[in-house]
Amino acid sequence: MKAEIQKELKLMASIFKIGVVGFGGGTALIPVIEREVVEDQKIVEKSEYDKDVIVASITPGALPVEIATGLGKRAYGAKGMAIAAFLMAFPGVLMTVLMLSVLSKVDEKLFVQIECLSIGLTAFISCLLTQYAVKSMQEAKKESVKRFGRAFVIMIAVFILSCGKSVYNILGIKETPVFGLSTVQVLGIAFFGIFYTHCRFNIKNTLVSGITIILYILCVGKAGIIQNIYLETGLKIFMFILAIHGLYVCTRYGMSKGKRSEEELEKAGHRLTAAGFSKEMITWLLFIIILSIPAFIITKDTWIYLFRGFASSIISFGGGDAYLSVADGMFVSTGMIKENEFYSQLVSIVNVLPGSILCKTLAGIGYFIGFDIDGSVLQGYAVALAGFACSVAASGIVFCIIYYLYEKFEGIAVFKLIGRWIRPIIAGLLLNVMVSMIYQNIETGTAIGGSVVTTLIITFVIYFVNLVLMLKAKAGNGILILISAVLGIALCNGILI
Repeated sequence: MKAEIQKELKLMASIFKIGVVGFGGGTALIPVIEREVVEDQKIVEKSEYDKDVIVASITPGALPVEIATGLGKRAYGAKGMAIAAFLMAFPGVLMTVLMLSVLSKVDEKLFVQIECLSIGLTAFISCLLTQYAVKSMQEAKKESVKRFGRAFVIMIAVFILSCGKSVYNILGIKETPVFGLSTVQVLGIAFFGIFYTHCRFNIKNTLVSGITIILYILCVGKAGIIQNIYLETGLKIFMFILAIHGLYVCTRYGMSKGKRSEEELEKAGHRLTAAGFSKEMITWLLFIIILSIPAFIITKDTWIYLFRGFASSIISFGGGDAYLSVADGMFVSTGMIKENEFYSQLVSIVNVLPGSILCKTLAGIGYFIGFDIDGSVLQGYAVALAGFACSVAASGIVFCIIYYLYEKFEGIAVFKLIGRWIRPIIAGLLLNVMVSMIYQNIETGTAIGGSVVTTLIITFVIYFVNLVLMLKAKAGNGILILISAVLGIALCNGILI
């Protein structure tokens, strides 16, 4: 019993630590979480973690919160699920709400030091992102040279399709990138290809999938080479139909083991029962209700706020930046909060602090709703708490539903193929995230008085220090985070400011 409690505390401490230092949010935290809970703490197996990543990647909501939900659920059931999700999201939300409440009283120098800290931690996370890509290629090479070649091509193709905006920004190119596809669009292409072809590239499969994907990319790419809404919509429908047909063929004609049996699921600890599913849904419902009680007492608009918050969370595909546009439509355009509160205060804060942008933004909106009633900071905190609960629960609910479906049909061959090829796909996306984070460091460095060159030098110095300590000294995340934070503050204050 004591050992079990210690293991539970270790997992929760690891998740909380990641929540505190989670600059970059979203996809950027995949390798950070993996190194902490799989490699350093050895709390879960890599195969189980990869499964959480797959489900979180295809599910709307806050990706780090969803991964934490999976980790907590597998280890400690409904209780662990809620606690883990809470701990992942809470640090960033707490910092956001506190910063909003004291914004007019905070010395600008504090913001500068936070930005210096973010430069150091961004370099640390960038190091983990490249190591994730390297390890993914090494794993493929261990299996066979042929698999390595395919994995490498997939990773580079995903990077090329998604990196346009980030690369153009760093190079100072003002033109519109040719591709610049979103994460959702890239994953959609990948899943379509896997579902339809089953990775069997005969002449028919190659021609049909290849031509369809090329046309789709030309339609949705940033350059808008083909601007025809009817063709784009038709391609999406066509891809969906072919994907469903591929799933049917795979299941119908023996290209899988079919659905996993109840015995297999029970043995794996994931048997889908009405009682188990109901317990998880009730847990999330209670999570929202209990944390929203103060908000319900304060304002009758809490119901509307929570409904819109839940809806905005479950339609939030494409990461934090995409959620900001959704939140604008749900809360700014409808007059729930003022435009200057959202763009001049909230957006600038959520982009500089660690954690999920979705959770920070929804809680921040709640703060302004409560504060604007009669200028009470405490009322702002109360409604922000409801928004925090809503964002976490919405992400957790959708994740649990999709996770059970994935578990149930994991025996189907195409789902095995997703598990087989997800790492090079994610690796390509993470390389794009790394480029985006480097550009963000450049923006931060120049904003506090430095030049592009000196900011890049500081970033890569901290990057290589992390790389050496990681590979040679086998340093853990805690040490690397501390060193990166200290170096970020010291070097930025000594050189940039």
